[in-house]
Amino acid sequence: MKIMKKKRVVIIGGGFAGVQCALDLARHPVDLDVILIDRDGYHTYHADFYKLITSGHGPLHIPREKFRLAFSTVALELAEIFEGKPNVELVRGDVVAVHPSANAVELADGERIAYDILVVATGSVTNFSVPGLRTRAFELKSPEDALTIRNAIDEVFARKAKHEKISIVIGGGGFSGCEAAGEIAVWLPKLAREHGQPAGNAEVTIVEGAPQLLMSAPAWFRKKTEARLLALGVRIIFSNFVVGVRDDAIDLKSGNAVLFDILIWTAGVRAHLLAEKITGAALAKGSCIVVDPYLRVGNFKNIFAVGDIAFCKGFGDKPLPMLAQTAISQGRYAAYAIHRLFHDRKTFPYHPYRPQFIIPLGGRYALAYARGFSLEGWLPWVLKRAVALRYFMSILPFGKALRVWLRGVRI
Repeated sequence: MKIMKKKRVVIIGGGFAGVQCALDLARHPVDLDVILIDRDGYHTYHADFYKLITSGHGPLHIPREKFRLAFSTVALELAEIFEGKPNVELVRGDVVAVHPSANAVELADGERIAYDILVVATGSVTNFSVPGLRTRAFELKSPEDALTIRNAIDEVFARKAKHEKISIVIGGGGFSGCEAAGEIAVWLPKLAREHGQPAGNAEVTIVEGAPQLLMSAPAWFRKKTEARLLALGVRIIFSNFVVGVRDDAIDLKSGNAVLFDILIWTAGVRAHLLAEKITGAALAKGSCIVVDPYLRVGNFKNIFAVGDIAFCKGFGDKPLPMLAQTAISQGRYAAYAIHRLFHDRKTFPYHPYRPQFIIPLGGRYALAYARGFSLEGWLPWVLKRAVALRYFMSILPFGKALRVWLRGVRI
């Protein structure tokens, strides 16, 4: 296929996969135009959401300038990322339908945008399948969610009498749940002093349906994570699924109940609802879109799915975990495959990226596991900050990346 005119690539979603794909395609302004559609207009660095829960000093609600500072450490305007990229157009809106027969996507306002190639990178959303959960739990999928959780915890401390216990329950022992539990556990004694509460008045509990934490991580990593959280005073309930949520308690499959003042839900995610609106797309667990070895959807040679929304088999024939590393790798591959396709060159199948694990667990302590090497303590925490800087430098000019990173250090 010889290129007769510039082709149009439409990317839905400004997350890790979508941004990486668009940045790589921006290197080919002569060949193609890119339209990146995103609902919010900013790109979020999910790996640091846990920090916002305990950001700043003193009781919240935080002043507006501190809110902006905290928000800016994990939310980057797409316009800033793609400044100086003439072949990338940003469109702010919700895609409500995909019409493969017409090679077009439809926005909530009725506008249709045509494409030659479509990349679906809308990520995942919280799965509120448990009865009573949606209206009683906080999710942790955005910077606003993290700051809302901080407000809620602060308000509970302000409201409770000194003799009353405070219970913070986290549903799910994955990376987000463990990061939040460790950070909150370290923060609670400080918050108690600020409110004149007894130091041991508050408790953090993780409820996990599996028999271990971090089931996708290596055994050493799982054991060390559990030991660290227990040392911080976090209570962990294993092998027990939440079957219902009441105003002040969660009901477990075992028949027991756990009281809560704050319920943070990180236990379940599913693919973005757009996955169910692509006619001809096969869906797997969690409504994720099944992709072929080239990350293409169904029989469509011009539709790719990348990131959390894609069901892609990896090592040991298991689906790849929903990690930022995976999303970035798939976004980069999609850009490679698209460019090869436009130039009628052979495309090689996608080879999964073997993930490396770093998890902060309260204060300046973290665990790291990569290529068989394991570390714990302060050094992995420094390594995580270095990883953040490296990522910001990959999507922003050095000066801007450094400023964002330094703001995060301040938080």
